Amino acid sequence: MLTSSPANPQPPAETLTVMGAGLVGCLLALYLARHGHTVELFERRPDIRGEAKVEARSINLALSDRGWRALEGVGIAEAVREVAIAMRGRMMHGVDGQLTFQPYGHDGQAIYSVSRAGLNRRMLDLVEEQPGIRVQFEQHCQRVDLRRSQLEMRDETTGQTRTQPYQRLFGADGAYSAVRGAMQRTDRFNYSQQYLDYGYKELTIAAAPDGSWPLDKHALHIWPRAST
Repeated sequence: MLTSSPANPQPPAETLTVMGAGLVGCLLALYLARHGHTVELFERRPDIRGEAKVEARSINLALSDRGWRALEGVGIAEAVREVAIAMRGRMMHGVDGQLTFQPYGHDGQAIYSVSRAGLNRRMLDLVEEQPGIRVQFEQHCQRVDLRRSQLEMRDETTGQTRTQPYQRLFGADGAYSAVRGAMQRTDRFNYSQQYLDYGYKELTIAAAPDGSWPLDKHALHIWPRAST
């Protein structure tokens, strides 16, 4: 006689919580969802795809092989290539006005410049297409209780504060991370931070009279000068 017994009941799947819906948080959420996980994604800022676009100061990203492989894993590499600009090397601007081109690799090789905000918008589109990911904007994490596995969240649209339990928490909330701040107060947690001793300015360079680029668009332009 053949008999069968019911399979061992499976415990309910964990919901994974990702704090921060920037590039890292979105990419992590997409990979987790593709592995069958349910993901709660919280972002402090408003949705940057809204009518009143929220832009942070940031230089463009330069994507090389590692970046492309990460994007290919969530299926957006080709969409990003459509708006990326190939940079085949550095164009050095000397004090005497001479230009020196330094290729990044062999013929045909390049790194690609892409807007950080534009890439983030595309990744948020993909996040919302995933049924296993729920993203909530304007959710400010004010405190992380690691011992109780709880978050103190403030809804920036209503001003209300609530306690949000979590099962697994990933911190991708960037500078002044609430998750990292809580972990720093635990025993034997090593952390270091260093600041660059320079800033940057963003310039808008008008097109030439004939509408062409006044600078070679397929190069990263550098004006090396002494620090003052």
